Amino acid sequence: MYMLVDLCSGGLGTVFKMIKIGLNVIRFVVPIGLIVMTVIDVSKNVFNPDEKDTMKKIGTRLIAAIIVFLVPTIVNLLFKVIEVGVGDDYKNGDTFNIFECWESAGN
Repeated sequence: MYMLVDLCSGGLGTVFKMIKIGLNVIRFVVPIGLIVMTVIDVSKNVFNPDEKDTMKKIGTRLIAAIIVFLVPTIVNLLFKVIEVGVGDDYKNGDTFNIFECWESAGN
């Protein structure tokens, strides 16, 4: 039983923390990159107004930016839904709870 508690405070907790950091980096870097690419496309369209693809590219990038920004929120929501679905069997403190490990990894 002590091994399971140490698993969260050691190896698995570290992995979860790295995943959360990676998700947060992706959450902010990718939308900024997509915005920069959109600005470049719009500036190209100013100099070459005959190009008709620009609005389609902008719409696609906007949708991609929104999805990427929401990925960490979706992952956290998934863990919450799974935790609610499991019930109280794993919340008594005597067993390993991966959901509490995920929540405590960001702290």
